[in-house]
Amino acid sequence: MKRTISLIITLFALSISAQQNLYIGSYYVTTTEEEKLYGDGGDKWTNRLPVICDMFNFEQPDVLGLQSLTEAQLSKIKLRLTAHNAAADILYNKNTIQLDTCGTLEGLPEGSTCSWAKFTKGEKDFYVFNVCFQTDLTNATTAATAVRTAIAEMNPGNLPTFVLGYLGVSDGKTPYSRIIAKYNDCYTKAPVVSAEYGTVNNFDLAANHSSDRYDFVFASRNISVLAYGQLQYSYFTQESDGTNKRRLPSTHFPVMAKVKLP
Repeated sequence: MKRTISLIITLFALSISAQQNLYIGSYYVTTTEEEKLYGDGGDKWTNRLPVICDMFNFEQPDVLGLQSLTEAQLSKIKLRLTAHNAAADILYNKNTIQLDTCGTLEGLPEGSTCSWAKFTKGEKDFYVFNVCFQTDLTNATTAATAVRTAIAEMNPGNLPTFVLGYLGVSDGKTPYSRIIAKYNDCYTKAPVVSAEYGTVNNFDLAANHSSDRYDFVFASRNISVLAYGQLQYSYFTQESDGTNKRRLPSTHFPVMAKVKLP
């Protein structure tokens, strides 16, 4: 009888732990227009789409913020990611996460965007803000400040909060400083990190990739960061000369974090 009670307690504890753990990430998809600036015919969306969807069907994130994609691209991704629903450009696993409410922040500088959603996992509520800023430093700085102010106004109860996405500029610049003044960068806080390069690749496997990071997963101070990783999935296309060329599914790498909600 004691062993049975012990087993029940252990299973209950494991269930609670699963409800607190979250796998969350950010991915700059690259629009069909932007791909023409960096890639060749083999980097076209019809080649990239199945690879992107297979990647996340395997990874099964709880939440994934997407940036730099068209409505048509988002529709195609939603059709293929069978376990996920979407709150604007924020995907969430319908088997593990419940959507409470969602929206878009107004008043950001032209070209910078931020969608948001409030989710529940188990009995834990949390916010996600998914940003995509312009590459202009002044624009991105103003946008980062506006997002931080909006979060404080929307979340007076200090629920766990994530800021995901593309800041337009690299870490070390002012927009990054504005965010980390209130939130942890999961890359710098994780005890386990798998990220050999910066987050931008421009479809170029042979490039001398810098260490600059433009894509981020930030978490409020009340969230425990367990691990951080940069996904390195690739695929091959057959070229006109009969050779196979290895390719990347976007101009940016996905960045992912495993965390524990308080």
